[in-house]
Amino acid sequence: MARTNPEAPKHEGISFFLLDMRLAGIDIRPLKQMTGEAEFDEVFFTDVEVPADALLGPIHGGWGVGMAVLTNERGHIGTAVIGLERRLDAMARLAEGRELNETNRQTLASLMSRGIAYKAMVSRQGPVASTAASLMKLGITEMMFEAAMLRGNLSGADAMLDGADAYGMLSAPGGRIAGGTSQVQRNIIGERLLGLPREPKG
Repeated sequence: MARTNPEAPKHEGISFFLLDMRLAGIDIRPLKQMTGEAEFDEVFFTDVEVPADALLGPIHGGWGVGMAVLTNERGHIGTAVIGLERRLDAMARLAEGRELNETNRQTLASLMSRGIAYKAMVSRQGPVASTAASLMKLGITEMMFEAAMLRGNLSGADAMLDGADAYGMLSAPGGRIAGGTSQVQRNIIGERLLGLPREPKG
């Protein structure tokens, strides 16, 4: 997104573009994560000439396009409940035959029951993303984080070794950031779903 009308207020005057990342003047710098991977980048634009056919949606109407993209991304993240179910099943098998303390037992039971609830919510929403996508995105990514931490607890010292347990714990925080942080999702839920007062602007 780029501001195409500097005179327009706030979210107006912004346009949405789809760019060929091979254009002259675009510099892409990978950001290495603690997992060792680089799934995100810094992108710098220096005197980049953008063709007119790169515009997506109406001129100066890019904010709405961008918000629609984010809403659909959050809805997609929310459907990850299917993968989460498999992880929880694997953890339940991992817990079999182990003497779980009360905290781990309660956490596992809570994750299993919430997983069933979110699966029902995904089925209820269907393919059309909505503001409820923030609710699912927040719930699923927080559950994924808790599940990764629980798996580490269940694995004990093995979680320090290079493997799925360590990778899961190191990659788990990323889900709370991608598609809008958990804090942003809570603001959206509070303001748009619960009708709470908007956050004061500085």
